[in-house]
Amino acid sequence: MITVADIVALPAFKQVRLAAMCPGGYGRPVSNVGIMDCMPDEGAYADYLPGEFIVSNLGFARDDPERCERALLAMLARGVAAVAVKTVYAPPIGDRVLAASTAQGVPLFLYEGDYHEVVAYQALDLIRRDGEESDKGRKIDALLAGHDGSALRAALYEIAGLTGSTVQCLAVAPRADDECSLYAALGVLDGVLAAFRRDWGSVVDARACRYHGALLAFVSYAQPPACARSRSEADLLARATSAAPLFCGMGEETPLSEGDLAIRQALAALGEARSRNVAAVLWADMREDAFRIAAREDRLFARTCALYRNLLASYDEANDAELAATAEAFAASCGDVRMAAERLGQHPNTVRYRLRKARDVLGMPEASDRELARFLAFVALGA
Repeated sequence: MITVADIVALPAFKQVRLAAMCPGGYGRPVSNVGIMDCMPDEGAYADYLPGEFIVSNLGFARDDPERCERALLAMLARGVAAVAVKTVYAPPIGDRVLAASTAQGVPLFLYEGDYHEVVAYQALDLIRRDGEESDKGRKIDALLAGHDGSALRAALYEIAGLTGSTVQCLAVAPRADDECSLYAALGVLDGVLAAFRRDWGSVVDARACRYHGALLAFVSYAQPPACARSRSEADLLARATSAAPLFCGMGEETPLSEGDLAIRQALAALGEARSRNVAAVLWADMREDAFRIAAREDRLFARTCALYRNLLASYDEANDAELAATAEAFAASCGDVRMAAERLGQHPNTVRYRLRKARDVLGMPEASDRELARFLAFVALGA
């Protein structure tokens, strides 16, 4: 947003003086620039609008105090953003005009500098640039914005017809990895969900769809008691794993407006089930791995972890040291120097020496072993 203060700071204004007290005048928003070059007779000022910064040399009322006063009072009454008068003709500014400026909150400036055409050109260019920068700001806001809960609910309704208060996601993949088995599994899963919905009164909707090489089953609830949802969750997993040879990953129940988290959890749990070669894994059972996956998916967290890992790796490369490996072992040993030394096959004093160097490299020379271990544990999560 361009303000009066931005306009009077333009190069065209060589010297500027506020003619009368006008609290908040410099902060008034400016949306356009107008040139006052005639008297207000016959509605000539009707086109001047609030938000316009008005410039004039009052040449049309030269040497006539009454005409100057009438023109300025009429312009101030329009509620414009501000009025700037070039002093080239030494315009007479009376007390009535000064009082009106203060009373109406429209600042009146007297200035020396370029002609009003130059002022208008510079001001309009500034307003144009501000519009471009505002567009960029809105785009950056969109990049930085978190999820839109309303949009997410609408998307889940469009994808799976989901309504209700909360949602839980089950990610499923057939153990036989081919297209035919995927669609066969989808048919089996549809039957499982239909029966599950009939048997549990707290279930609002239960539907499945394909997602790349997996299937996603969505179950929405009308906020049942936690104990009821726990029983229904176990029942759904039992039905799915007994119906066909499947890998299953179950996410936590989340508000429908945060259904993206339920999907991420379910897919991560499915990946863990495949990795372990077990029928089902719940997000809640992944413990430390759940934190590690969550940290990796947060790009800011992951970048921050990489920053500190790279500091240690760069030192190692330049000095043929092993600070990075020592820091990793120290974090994995929960700050126990002797345990870290055993992991590395080094003497504890060697580990202590490396940790002192690591503290210096990381910019935390006064950190205790406990503080360093806690810090390195966070760094390790993003690895």
